Amino acid sequence: MTEADHSDIDAALAALLAPPTRAGDRGFLAAVERTIDAEAAYARARRRFWRSFAFEALAIAALLAALWLLSATPLLAPLAGPARWGLAPPMLLVLLLWFGTQRWRQA
Repeated sequence: MTEADHSDIDAALAALLAPPTRAGDRGFLAAVERTIDAEAAYARARRRFWRSFAFEALAIAALLAALWLLSATPLLAPLAGPARWGLAPPMLLVLLLWFGTQRWRQA
C-alpha cells in the first residue's frame, strides 16, 4: 500500500469516527430512561409479590396440615368420618379464600 492509500483510509476513518455534528436527542434519552425505570419498578413489584405469595402459601399449607392432623384426633374423628375427609370442605374453603384474596390483591 502506498502512503496515499493510508491517508485516504485515515481520512475515511476520521470521518466515520468523528462525533456527530448535531445535538443529542434528549427526548429519546428521557423516554429510554423512563422505560428502564418502569422495568425496574415492575421487577421489584414482581419480586415482592412472589415473596409474599411464597410465605402465604407456606402459611396455608401449615393451616391445612394442622386441620388434617386435627381430624385424626379422637375428639374430631367423628367429624372427619371413616375416610378422614370430613374436614376436606373447610380445608378447601380456606384454600379458595386464599386464592380469592390473591386475585383481589393483583387487581
